[in-house]
Amino acid sequence: MKLFIPNNLYSISIAELLLKNSKYEISFLQSSLISEKISKEINSIGLIPTTDLIKKSNLFVSKSFGISFEGSLCNSYIYFNSNEKNIKEFYTLGDVSSVDVMLAKILFDEIYESTIDLKISSDISFIKSKNSLLIGNDNFINERYSKGLSFSEEFVDAFSVPFVNYVFASLSSNNIDKLNNDFDGANDSVYDIIEMNNFGKDFSQLTRDYIQENISSFIFNLKEEDVEGINFILQLPFLKGIINDLIELKLI
Repeated sequence: MKLFIPNNLYSISIAELLLKNSKYEISFLQSSLISEKISKEINSIGLIPTTDLIKKSNLFVSKSFGISFEGSLCNSYIYFNSNEKNIKEFYTLGDVSSVDVMLAKILFDEIYESTIDLKISSDISFIKSKNSLLIGNDNFINERYSKGLSFSEEFVDAFSVPFVNYVFASLSSNNIDKLNNDFDGANDSVYDIIEMNNFGKDFSQLTRDYIQENISSFIFNLKEEDVEGINFILQLPFLKGIINDLIELKLI
């Protein structure tokens, strides 16, 4: 079974659980490429950005496991470098995907009543001079996160639901059944990997301490409220007039 996942500290920790399971062939890809990849391979599973389901509604989705955030620790941080009251321009950097682009626009409209023009850039130095949203492990290099705002914290404060960043999805319901069974009872093991510092060799001790102290923000074993979060995230673009139809989830 092929498993395609993004390359961030959370998914890496999840992958470590499966390395002993020879049935999985794990590959790391950019988040934006994974849903297209699994749409072409029946014997595969992907950890995909939640809003990719808008265009890939034929995929079966695990209701038990994924990557959800409920507090300050997350995969995306906002960096403000402007005193403007009405911010118009924002740059997305790092492992950018549909969930970042779509939800950033909605979040800024909700919180700041600003319609922002999002631009994608590969120049990470922009976070020092421009309003930016940085996605991925680069937030934890040189303690950058300490100068930013947690995207998940802002999202939870605005909408009172968890920010479900990634979901496990596949063309085959049997694949999701198998994954759910393989992960059953593994929730504590994911946290053990992080508690033992088995992540981010380039992270400072201060960053490691921050991650460990705030690890409860990271949810791997999804609960009912996380499933509600998935549904809400997929409803938001409809409610905001970005898409024309509601998405019917195929949860397993």
